[in-house]
Amino acid sequence: MSNTTHLGFLGLGNMGAAIALRLIHPGSTLHVFDPNPEAVGPLVEAGAIAHASPRSVADAATVVMACLPNSDVCERALFGQDAVVLGKRVQTYIEMSTLGPTVISSNAKRLAASNIATIDAPVSGGPAAARAGTLSIMLSGNDETIATAMPWLTLIAKTICRLGEQPGQAQAMKLVNNIMLAANMAVASEALTIGAKAGLDADAMIEVIRSSTGHSAAADILARFAICGAFDFGAYMSIVAKDVELAIAEAKALDVPVPVLNEARSLWHGAIEQGHGGDDFTSILKIVEVRGGVTVRGAPRR
Repeated sequence: MSNTTHLGFLGLGNMGAAIALRLIHPGSTLHVFDPNPEAVGPLVEAGAIAHASPRSVADAATVVMACLPNSDVCERALFGQDAVVLGKRVQTYIEMSTLGPTVISSNAKRLAASNIATIDAPVSGGPAAARAGTLSIMLSGNDETIATAMPWLTLIAKTICRLGEQPGQAQAMKLVNNIMLAANMAVASEALTIGAKAGLDADAMIEVIRSSTGHSAAADILARFAICGAFDFGAYMSIVAKDVELAIAEAKALDVPVPVLNEARSLWHGAIEQGHGGDDFTSILKIVEVRGGVTVRGAPRR
């Protein structure tokens, strides 16, 4: 029993639950918290121990991980009432949420004042990759602290990229990745809509794109989850829009003009204003289809 590592996990949404399930392992005991009882149930059935607060998790686990939707939720989980910072056992906090470099840097300093080390570890790949243990993790933090966490990180990731020793560097990389996808999803949706209105078949367009210079992760995601009509990648529209806003704020702080990203922002922000924040982010194709007055899916040849 002394060799068992007590891990904690906060946030059991689409991504968090899939990651947490990978951490139920013979060498560990997993302690979980989410305010939604329905999200906690499947983890308990799989062998995790449910807790009533982030503090309770941090009282039981030496390593606490989190995958939370935004900085406000993170603030409450870390520093609010019954928060992680008050935990008696926690030594390491691993942030898998996408919160931006500024927030992570600040949080890491505040946690360090309570002798809690921070590993900045945002993830990429989506819920399917999380379930398969093939995520990509962008990683920054103290080398020794990271070394102690690696056995658990390798359970959930196929690729782990080290970005530096300062929490915030991995967040910067995550924003670089996410805004490329967000902008590419917008233009790929528009391109496919143009093709559909010109009479091109959706499957034929994807076949050509995949063997040509227009090939991208965005085109693949639209082909697998949108053109087929499923719209079930597993990431909310609101999450992508939030990441775009974070990146624009970071660009402003760094004095980097981002006119193209601002144009892409208008599409994602417009979708949120129309009430689509809770839709799968592949539904961006539907927004563009409505604007173009054509359906890409099953568009007839002419």
